[in-house]
Amino acid sequence: MVLKSGRYGKFIACSRYPECKNTRPLTTGIKCPKDGGDIVERRSKRGKVFWSCSNYPTCKFASWYKPVQRKCPKCEADLLLEKRNKGGDITLFCHDKECGHKEIVKASEETVSGVDV
Repeated sequence: MVLKSGRYGKFIACSRYPECKNTRPLTTGIKCPKDGGDIVERRSKRGKVFWSCSNYPTCKFASWYKPVQRKCPKCEADLLLEKRNKGGDITLFCHDKECGHKEIVKASEETVSGVDV
């Protein structure tokens, strides 16, 4: 298997292409909270990026927000979801809606609009 780049992003494909047409999406290295499968980055029909379980028909886990490998301090869940706003601030929140844990990380002000000071 080799890393290839295509119309919808990067993926892993068989190196013997004409004989073997096996392809797989790149994994994030994070396990699904529902069934333990790998979470992969996918694109919707309209091109928007989302993350879902690689065992799709049997597992329905999907998220519009990027998963992060950090334990939730409140409910001990294995992953948090990362949401970015236009100002660059990052909000980390638990994927379990009943938990309600939320952390806000401010954007660093080290870069000044691409101008060296």
